[in-house]
Amino acid sequence: MATDDCTWPLDPACLTTEWEATPPDVQVRAAGLATASLRRLTGYRVGGCPITVRPCVLDCMDATLYRSRTWGPRQLADGSWVNSCGCSTECSCTALCEVRLAAPVGPITWVKVDGNIVLPTDYRVDGDRLVWIGDDDCPWPICQDMTAGDDKPNTFAVRYLNAHAPDDLAAYAAGVLAMEFAKACMGGKCRLPANVTSVSRQGVSFEIAAGTFPGGVTGIREVDSWIGLWNPEHRRQATQVWWPGKRDPRVVA
Repeated sequence: MATDDCTWPLDPACLTTEWEATPPDVQVRAAGLATASLRRLTGYRVGGCPITVRPCVLDCMDATLYRSRTWGPRQLADGSWVNSCGCSTECSCTALCEVRLAAPVGPITWVKVDGNIVLPTDYRVDGDRLVWIGDDDCPWPICQDMTAGDDKPNTFAVRYLNAHAPDDLAAYAAGVLAMEFAKACMGGKCRLPANVTSVSRQGVSFEIAAGTFPGGVTGIREVDSWIGLWNPEHRRQATQVWWPGKRDPRVVA
């Protein structure tokens, strides 16, 4: 089970003796600024805080969730019958106990049914779907009491990171950027952009686009190389797909 933590790890190799001499409160501020900046510059695809959702079981009437063109009961080779409407996909011959979560699905913090924590060994994540693999009957409820808290009976809730988890390269980029923020906070020389706009003094003109990290880059080569891996087009947010009737789980926290 993943920890409920919003912070990114910082690669110790990026933190110099200047970092060790920086007051703890400034370290926290610098790490927070670096984390928030990198999350924004990746179009919010990496990191962030876990969210809690109250999902609904996949609806057999929602044709957009199923690619199977065969609707209604069908007979299997062993003579048994299955209902292909919301019960099986083109990849499975048996009923699947699964719910769809808003993608991307990062580490799961916990899953609750009737207010009780479900063992992590009893489920897995397939893409954006939470699949029951336990020995008992499927516990995902068809309906739940949305007016009750997730610690009450007849409820179903999932807490997870709705993004990709920061990896070792992310920790390196965060460490480099946090180090530069720490220098700036302490009044030292750093590699962060000055964000000056169209100034002319004594016959000398210079211009830097307004806003923090204009163009979606920091100007720090090693940090921008990592950003380019996740957001090469410098999008402000991740591309989303929408269609009429699309339903996402209700986010409650």
